[in-house]
Amino acid sequence: MVKRYKHPFGFIAMLVLLVPLLAACGGSTPETPAAAPTAASEPAAVAPTSAPAEPAEPAPAPAEPTTGGATVVLPYLRDGITSFDHAFWSSQLLVSQGTIFEGLYGYTPDLKVVPKVAESATSEQDGLIWTIKLRKDKKWSNGDPVTAKDYYVAWMRLLSPQLKDAPMWAGPWGQIKNGWSFKNGAVSPDEVGIKLIDDYTIQVTLTEPNAAFTNLLAISTSMPINAASLEANPDEWWNPDKGAVFNGPYVVQSWVSGGDVTLVRNPHYVGDGIGNVGTIILKPYPDANARMQAFENGEIHFTFLEDPSQLEYARNNPDMQGNIKEDIQNLIWQGIQYNRAIDAGPLSDIRVRQAFAMAIDKEAITESVLKGLAVPTNAFTGDPAVTEKITPLPYDVARAQQLLAEAGYPGGAGFPELTFYAPPANDPRMPMIEAVVKMWQDNLSVPIVIQNTELPIYNSLQWANFNKDIPPGYATLGGPMNWFQPIDLLLNSGHIWWFMDYKPGGVAEFVAYQDQIDAARNITEVGDWAELEARADAVWEKRQQIIAQENNEWGETMKLEPTFREQIDLIAKAFNEATDEADKLTNYLNALDLILREEQSVAQYNNYTEQNKEAQRLMIKLRQSSMEDALQYVIPLQQLAVDSAWMIPLYNDKTFYVTDPRLSGIVLNKLSWGHIFQFQYLQWNE
Repeated sequence: MVKRYKHPFGFIAMLVLLVPLLAACGGSTPETPAAAPTAASEPAAVAPTSAPAEPAEPAPAPAEPTTGGATVVLPYLRDGITSFDHAFWSSQLLVSQGTIFEGLYGYTPDLKVVPKVAESATSEQDGLIWTIKLRKDKKWSNGDPVTAKDYYVAWMRLLSPQLKDAPMWAGPWGQIKNGWSFKNGAVSPDEVGIKLIDDYTIQVTLTEPNAAFTNLLAISTSMPINAASLEANPDEWWNPDKGAVFNGPYVVQSWVSGGDVTLVRNPHYVGDGIGNVGTIILKPYPDANARMQAFENGEIHFTFLEDPSQLEYARNNPDMQGNIKEDIQNLIWQGIQYNRAIDAGPLSDIRVRQAFAMAIDKEAITESVLKGLAVPTNAFTGDPAVTEKITPLPYDVARAQQLLAEAGYPGGAGFPELTFYAPPANDPRMPMIEAVVKMWQDNLSVPIVIQNTELPIYNSLQWANFNKDIPPGYATLGGPMNWFQPIDLLLNSGHIWWFMDYKPGGVAEFVAYQDQIDAARNITEVGDWAELEARADAVWEKRQQIIAQENNEWGETMKLEPTFREQIDLIAKAFNEATDEADKLTNYLNALDLILREEQSVAQYNNYTEQNKEAQRLMIKLRQSSMEDALQYVIPLQQLAVDSAWMIPLYNDKTFYVTDPRLSGIVLNKLSWGHIFQFQYLQWNE
């Protein structure tokens, strides 16, 4: 897993930073986990969001227990599954969300979000409060009824202080009223905005309205846990070897950590539209060649065609050519980004960045380098509703050379050497990287070197908030989305505004605060409380000045409860009431952390460029919109991002795969982590 932006202790600081729902990793291959905001090609159709939801169709009575039906064997992510605990954003999510667990909402084969366990959902106050009623016919694999308590205990467990490492960004959790305060031990469970109304009704109160809230109930972290199972086995309730129970169409029959997983049908499952496969075996393979060999040997029934040679081979193979499918990955773009070094060097000049963008021939890359496995894009999406309204930075060598000269580097003279950080030399992205670097060298006469790094280090470099101790340059980036929310339609281009577009020295100041935050964790003695209170008062006054200046939706988010002032007062009360030094130290450290993050956030606001502030205001409007209304904000935000040239969108992948002719119902995961998912829709026809 790669570095991710961590939400600050103070919720108000989180709002000001507008931290995105980021991803674990980025990449274009089916085996590379990837996640972060992306654009749906047909937002309204792909991700319906309005409430109330249509009641689910009544389902037939459960079938008699059976292990019959065909056995389908499929390749899985190369590292397999090490846990089925769906509170974490890990490789289990491809089976957790919809196959072995079933959420209140779920995905159809064409990635529409529809009710599953939910019977209805209604909202109040423009989407601030959501009341969801459950169907009464759903059952766990042990025959227990699925109730609202099963969702309540799962969600409260994820939010609890005991599960410190659970990702609050991965779903609606950071939006739950008092969710962050509960995670940090500042409020009791009763104060969290999740309430059990009755056995089949649950109510959620958010910190701000979200018209698309129910879309977040389809993802893995929103899945339920059998309440009795959790109480009996709180640490390993998820372990199939310890009696785990499941409420999805399939259950885990057997599992080897990091190895094969065998799924069989849940005899108590009630639901429509499920395929007919009896047993699904998921097998990790080390690489694309191993998967292709396994497919040819009849060991698996599906494989991706991951490079031009595999595609050409399949097209010329009589046993494969009739079963090749293709699709454009319109929910992800691939391209280039500034490498997030603290000092941008010559790339701090927008003219230089735009020159580099306009010196790349995207058509040549997709046709000559990628051999038709991609299509060019001029925006951070594959959605024509956006791309057709964006003014691109076109391939124009003369204009690129002119911009570079205007920035003080005529003919590339005097331009310092830049580094293009790259994955290992055998990575499939390398031909594209080499082609781009050659175009820059030929078209701009600038010195660029490629530095290959180990994949875990490279993934971390791609997604870090900032990178210390590296010179300015470039790296690759992909823009997938985790789920269907308006803000995610930016497809990671929001990273420009969170981490890149600052006034000179702004990133360095952000990093200096982060160093202080990290160092504070090692403090072992209570410091001067009066000094902390004075700092809290000073930064709160600065926040009020920002709120007054931002007399708009952005400023309103800075007033959301619990405010920084309310949180610091709660910690101060706990500090003053502490009866031993350990409690005093805990509260002192909590206060120091909160104050440092608020000081960091205020400094960050002051270091935003004017373009960045414009983008932040638009992002608030986008976040508060519905999916249907999102494009009016997505288009200007995409235009700002394209013009900034901190990132350069190059292409959308075309995915090719081949199946056994008897197998259908494959669902490509166009969201984070890639690969395939929603295995419950598989169909086998002899």
